Amino acid sequence: MGNTKEETFKAPELNAVAYRLWLEDRAKEENKRQKSHFVTISREFGCDGFAVATKLCDQLNARHGTKWMVFTHQILEKLAEDEELAADLIHKVVETRYTFMNWFIDGLVPDYLQSTQSQVFTRIRTLILNLAERGNCIMVGGGSQIITGRLDPSKFTAVHARLYASFPFRVKAVMDKFHLSQADAKKHLWEHQDARNKFVEDFTGQSSTDPLHYNLILNNGKSDVNLMAKTIYSYSEHSGFFK
Repeated sequence: MGNTKEETFKAPELNAVAYRLWLEDRAKEENKRQKSHFVTISREFGCDGFAVATKLCDQLNARHGTKWMVFTHQILEKLAEDEELAADLIHKVVETRYTFMNWFIDGLVPDYLQSTQSQVFTRIRTLILNLAERGNCIMVGGGSQIITGRLDPSKFTAVHARLYASFPFRVKAVMDKFHLSQADAKKHLWEHQDARNKFVEDFTGQSSTDPLHYNLILNNGKSDVNLMAKTIYSYSEHSGFFK
């Protein structure tokens, strides 16, 4: 039997100091920017979403002189639970910045899901919209590509990327990452992929596998982390992302 996830792998954690510095930087830029720029990265379980986001963040910070920050699903959940850290980010949405019905998701949530989990998602959704409002962020997972997919393009510029790979590639990645046997890795992958898909579909009514959500779809099995990060960055430059 392989080791458990908790014994072998620690999920990315929020750096509270870096987060507060990022908030300060975004506040200083608020009156200067005409558009908010952000990136979302969706991925099949076993793909290198966080590593790609980190590399991309490094490139953006190095070339544009403003602070960018990565927010994973785990970090979003942490912020949604932490009143002190999240402050106004989880309490309201500045509705004048959105031309679509911000709460369209509410009508898609079945009655039996109006629970603590539903309340947590509402906080995460509000947080995602407010992070998009501030811009200069890369959001990994959490249904962020769907939640932000209908934002007003005259006020927001986004690149939505999706990482996928073959099942054998992802099994091997899970084996290496969590130090699991092949059988345990397959079980771990199936359980987490199913939970991830269910989370997004239950609370948005849409599937993260739909290619229409994305500007870019990248094969993690054919491309390493550096190449994928460079590809997303190059796309953003050539698509007018920074205008």
